Amino acid sequence: MSVEPEEIEKNVEQQDDDAGNSVEHLPEIEAVEAAEAVISNLPMRPQRVVTFGEAMIRLTPPGNERLERTTSLDVTVGGAELNTAVALRCLEVQASWVSVLPDNGLGRMIARAARANGVDLSGVQWVNEDAGRAGVYFLEEGVDPRPSSVTYDRKGTAICNVQPGTFNWATLLTGAGALHISGITLAVSPTARAEAMEAVRVASELGVLVSFDLNYRSKLWSEADARAAFVEIIPLVDVLFASRGGLDTFFGIAGSHEEVLKIAIEKLGVAAVTLTRKRTKGSRRLKLQSFALGQSGVLASSDWRDLEVVDRLGGGDAYAAGFLAGYLENPHGLTHAVALGTAASALKHTVPGDFLSATKAEIEAAATTSVAAILHR
Repeated sequence: MSVEPEEIEKNVEQQDDDAGNSVEHLPEIEAVEAAEAVISNLPMRPQRVVTFGEAMIRLTPPGNERLERTTSLDVTVGGAELNTAVALRCLEVQASWVSVLPDNGLGRMIARAARANGVDLSGVQWVNEDAGRAGVYFLEEGVDPRPSSVTYDRKGTAICNVQPGTFNWATLLTGAGALHISGITLAVSPTARAEAMEAVRVASELGVLVSFDLNYRSKLWSEADARAAFVEIIPLVDVLFASRGGLDTFFGIAGSHEEVLKIAIEKLGVAAVTLTRKRTKGSRRLKLQSFALGQSGVLASSDWRDLEVVDRLGGGDAYAAGFLAGYLENPHGLTHAVALGTAASALKHTVPGDFLSATKAEIEAAATTSVAAILHR
């Protein structure tokens, strides 16, 4: 829920205030799994996910240095939908990233990073530099009491200038199990938003599951503009990744975690909605828990996970990948999907950069145990 720094910007995706908002009467794990098992005999969707969005070059002063006095910068690549595609590949799910890149060194750097992680780029459109550039952002990593901060340099990027009809979505989505898009793609420009909406419409017509992450970035657009776009896209969404704050701000859905999930299913008409809650202790410690609800009305939840944070960026995207991998395998097995998502997010927090770096075995092991790190030898 990203090159997009979901835990850094002061937006509605910030961690929940847990005071007075605890989830009550969670069902026993045995009851959840039993209910899921009763309705889990449907055909499995194809294990291929198509994502659409922007990736940028991330420049980070090493060692928590200030941007104004650093003499070097660590260079990595990331972007919400590309981060999700990379994490899906960690789980051995086929993933394609669709975007527009400039045919220069920075565009090729982004493509090289994606290919190195096994992501299919056959849907990427290459353009001359005069048709759009690669976006760049600077991340200054803080520690208490200094907050982290981001400086964007992303105007006039290639995907911002994308023209409607650039992509043949019927071809790109053939044989796909899901299309994944975030609110960031809707925000970068009106033409990118139009192309994203076309992708979603074609996916719906083809029976391809539409997955949408309700990311909101206040530096990209206003709440009013975001609300209008989210209201337009939500009738076509099957799986919604959200936060309590986002559901309240954009759809007027308020309450406890369990309550907002139930209302979202009823009011928005999605097949499944999932969210996470976080508790922080300083800048380097985090507790994470996730919930999901589907049409069965049975709440699935993960255990609390204690994390030591190395890099927060991309944690929500890794969760989306883990949840989608489990959901595509069994759309009624939400307990497994939530566990995979939480494990993938937890592991992402332990490595630098936007991309998850973990094997499927490591993610599955983390999904079934909460044992603290030990030395493997």
